[in-house]
Amino acid sequence: MPFKLPEKKPVVPDDPEALFRDLRKKTVPGLLSHQADVLRSYIAVHTKHPDIALQLPTGSGKTLVGLLIAEWRRRKYGERVVYLCPTRQLANQVAHQASTKYGIDLYTFTGSRAQYDPGAAADWQNAEAVGVTTYSSLFNTNPFFEDPHLIILDDAHSAENYVSAFWSLLIDKSHPEHEAAFAALTGVVSRFLPPSDRSRLTGRAKSPADRQWVEILPTPAFQSSTPEIIALLDEHTASSALKHPWSLIRDSLHACHLYISRLSILIRPLIPPSNTHAPFAGATQRVYMSATLGAGGDLERVTGRQPIHKIPVPTGWDKQGIGRRFFLFPKRTLDDAETEQFALDTIKLSGRALYLVPDDNAAEKMRKAIASNLACPVFDASQIEASKAPFVQSEKAVAVVANRYDGIDLVDDDCRLLLADGLPGGANLQEKFFVLRVTAQLLLDDRILTRLVQGFGRCTRSPNDYAAVIVLGESLSSYLFKKERREFFHPEIQAELEFGLEQSKGVSAAAMLDNLQHFFAQDADWDAADKAIVALRAGMTQKTLAATQELADATAAELSYQYALWNGDYPRALEHCRTIIGKLNHPDLRGYRALWLYLAGSSAWLAHRNGQLDTDEIAKDYFRKAQAAAPVLRWLAGLGTEKAEPSRDIPVEPRLIAIVERLETVFESMGTVHDRKYDAEESAILGLLLQNSDGKAFEHGHKRLGDFLGYSAGNSSEEAAPDPWWIADDSLCLVFEDHAEGKPETVFSVAKARQAALHPQWLRNKFPDLAGTEIIPVLITPCTRTTEGAIPFLKEVRCWPLDEFRSWAKSALQALRDLRRDFPGAGNLFWRTDAVEKLKTARIAPDVLKAMLGRTAAECMEVVTAKEEEEAG
Repeated sequence: MPFKLPEKKPVVPDDPEALFRDLRKKTVPGLLSHQADVLRSYIAVHTKHPDIALQLPTGSGKTLVGLLIAEWRRRKYGERVVYLCPTRQLANQVAHQASTKYGIDLYTFTGSRAQYDPGAAADWQNAEAVGVTTYSSLFNTNPFFEDPHLIILDDAHSAENYVSAFWSLLIDKSHPEHEAAFAALTGVVSRFLPPSDRSRLTGRAKSPADRQWVEILPTPAFQSSTPEIIALLDEHTASSALKHPWSLIRDSLHACHLYISRLSILIRPLIPPSNTHAPFAGATQRVYMSATLGAGGDLERVTGRQPIHKIPVPTGWDKQGIGRRFFLFPKRTLDDAETEQFALDTIKLSGRALYLVPDDNAAEKMRKAIASNLACPVFDASQIEASKAPFVQSEKAVAVVANRYDGIDLVDDDCRLLLADGLPGGANLQEKFFVLRVTAQLLLDDRILTRLVQGFGRCTRSPNDYAAVIVLGESLSSYLFKKERREFFHPEIQAELEFGLEQSKGVSAAAMLDNLQHFFAQDADWDAADKAIVALRAGMTQKTLAATQELADATAAELSYQYALWNGDYPRALEHCRTIIGKLNHPDLRGYRALWLYLAGSSAWLAHRNGQLDTDEIAKDYFRKAQAAAPVLRWLAGLGTEKAEPSRDIPVEPRLIAIVERLETVFESMGTVHDRKYDAEESAILGLLLQNSDGKAFEHGHKRLGDFLGYSAGNSSEEAAPDPWWIADDSLCLVFEDHAEGKPETVFSVAKARQAALHPQWLRNKFPDLAGTEIIPVLITPCTRTTEGAIPFLKEVRCWPLDEFRSWAKSALQALRDLRRDFPGAGNLFWRTDAVEKLKTARIAPDVLKAMLGRTAAECMEVVTAKEEEEAG
């Protein structure tokens, strides 16, 4: 065969725009003005910054922009270029567009490394073609793409799912391969938890508070257990997929945190140390592309890189968006049952629908509801990500996707209906900890906004595309009902939301379905509505989240802290903590500031333990400051070991903080969109408590009142069991003997007195975790008389006259209603602080209630003679 002689090197176009003009096989006529603007902005700075972020709205053609940058740099600099997508389906979609629309030849690398085409692999390594693949193909322990020069990160906002996961060991109790590891690890860490939290790990969830519970193992406890944790995880991960993430953090547990919940354990660093992954950090440049970049440093925290030079959205796109959405809010008018039926009716009307839910449990519940009511195929995220063709080719189908707000593109007639149920917060245990335990909601607000914008745009992927969005669920509906939340969205979405809220006000389900038909038909009635949305948009402006600048200013030090910690330089990590603390001064950042005071204490503790600091007083001081900065954060009260004891002067008793945290779950479970469920529960409790003749009904209402007020309440039907008990925390429990069916003239018997006095013993026998708990028996009765024989028992029992209890219950419920009126959602430090004071004033707070019940039943009762007892009987 003849020799292959070197070809003359082709002339490289001066910039990506010129390259586009030279692409002879393209089928698109030209670049749009905003695409050209972004490319010019990139060229102006591309040699100055190793990390550059481009913001372009969903559906505005950012794929073409990314591909032009990739292909131009490959030709210009001879670089190996890898283009990252969240899923295989999107990688294949990008490759298809590159070939059929843009005339760019490239290779797709999906599946296992062994399946890669040898010729394509060689061409990529020789920089003869761009490679398109998934994030997971780069972020793994043995990547084929080990030395790219340029990395394009499409949908960069989704990087959190892949970058941080690379350094995260998630042990899922329900996963067959993880079950033994979960049991072994809980055996190690449970000894550091209070008894009530230990029971959550081993028992069944009894309340919303149990299901939402998440905790962090304090640094001194975690680090003192690392030899044992390493030994057991070496054993339990050796033959499972967990061995890969475990291998990355095993020798760096000093730079990680351990988060615990009922169903999973997560070990990960605060920020992914991506600079330690050579294929990512060693690239000449990383280009991040997203519809929403944020301004508070979230992209830097997600990727572990800084500084990232951001090229802003092109002129004009700060007002205009892509496609059209018609929002409907059935919960503004309909009750729960009507809303559920309305959602099913919209699916029947549209044919195909995408249903976004916050977690796997909600997804499974919805799949069952759809299967039983609609009898149509139901797809999950993995099926859609592999290929959307089966879904699109079905005349009627629903894709139910849990906790995924990106990575799925349904264009034009692929899907015209999106149902969104639940607020996308707490995607992992660290996020849940930030919101529920640290009250650092503000840190995640930017991320939540990004997820919502991405989610709302899943079915509107081009300028002329359109889709209806049905907003479901208490948390998401409540979030979007508030104008002060909507003001942070793009003006286009603000206008769509405003219009949808008005269309959902005071109308029937039939009327909303009728409007939905006009929208799907895109008829003259909808044309008028569309003009109204455009008019609304003209008056909208997008506001910036509070404290955004302070969060952005702290980002560089946060990343530097993580890398210093990873490298074992604890004094330097402490210095970075001090820098961060000095920047977090906004009142809304109190919880986040307390977290960094805790991290400063942890760094100082590690420095002292490893001989880098001579004293442990710095650690003690920072732990005390953390508690003082946010006294209503209960998890801070448990800090310290013999080397770093927490302050003994805690301004707010931990048991009251536990009540406040449970109240948040009560309010969220009852909903804040309207008062129907709350009013029904309040009315039911009062109705049951006013029962005089039915003692069981009173007990039932009494137990429900305890749960409603934030106590962990229980009851039992066993023989000789007490009536309801209310647990504040592991240190205090009130156990009741209800005698509501008694009469004022009744003589309270010795048998009942003995039974009431023995209730604490019954509880301790039944629940060993209460062995060290102060259990106070309380008698609720209208009786004022007893016998001499009952007095020794009644000296051990507190007295709560029935009429006083009912009066207190009414005032407590009113105080609770006042608290709920101001409730902004879980994890708000200001509300928690206010709640503490109001619960004290209303005598709901455990210590105040305990003090109020100071008199014993013996002191409240008059002793009668045997003759008087006989006459009364």
